[in-house]
Amino acid sequence: MPPRFLLTKRHPVLPLRLDNGNLCIMHRDKYLDFLLPCDMAGNYIVIIPYQGSYVGNKPVEPAVWNGVLNTEVYALLRDELALYELSIKGGKASYVKYRVNEEFLRGGISLSGDAVNDVLGVINTVLTSYIKSSFMIYTAYLRLVVNNGIRFTGYREYVRGRIKIYSRDGLVIIKEGSGNEVRLSLISTLEGLDQFTSVIMSLIRSSRVINDVRLGRIGHSVRTILDVFIPPNNLITLGGKGG
Repeated sequence: MPPRFLLTKRHPVLPLRLDNGNLCIMHRDKYLDFLLPCDMAGNYIVIIPYQGSYVGNKPVEPAVWNGVLNTEVYALLRDELALYELSIKGGKASYVKYRVNEEFLRGGISLSGDAVNDVLGVINTVLTSYIKSSFMIYTAYLRLVVNNGIRFTGYREYVRGRIKIYSRDGLVIIKEGSGNEVRLSLISTLEGLDQFTSVIMSLIRSSRVINDVRLGRIGHSVRTILDVFIPPNNLITLGGKGG
């Protein structure tokens, strides 16, 4: 997997090395700007899959496809995470901008390196954006590599084979582990929303690698939850009595 580049207010300059000098991609708070020529030192974040997130300062070589120079840059623009796809051909540059969400968090993000706090800030922005766009019910699926076992102190615990379910004050957590990787689904009502966000950020901070994050979804069957909270022998069939 290729590295990913991220610009933020604290790390606002990504120089690209071209044949006729450097082109600088600049963070301008609400948008990205492009300067050519540019002799500024770099100050950007590079995220290397499964290795870590680091502050970079050297010019980056764009990829070349069919004679076109291409670079993808993520930018945290206030409360929005954006992806810019930059193309340069014949001395002319063009770009396409996309709004992105938790897809940024897939593909082996290692929580190590001197820029890890900046990456955590992006995660918090993405989570906050999801919560603002949702209503009443909030869900998330996480696939993380962890160092030690995860505990949920103060939660009621239910066990169904290798799956454990925890519940407390409007929040349900389903946990399933295999080796060092743990898969978690979280379902919250408005009552448990503060705990929902706190648990997600705590889980991510305590992990070694983020393999997958999906907001608005769960990775386990709803029946797993129903089997715990509404066992089959407790189901009530409503209807008229036969004569």
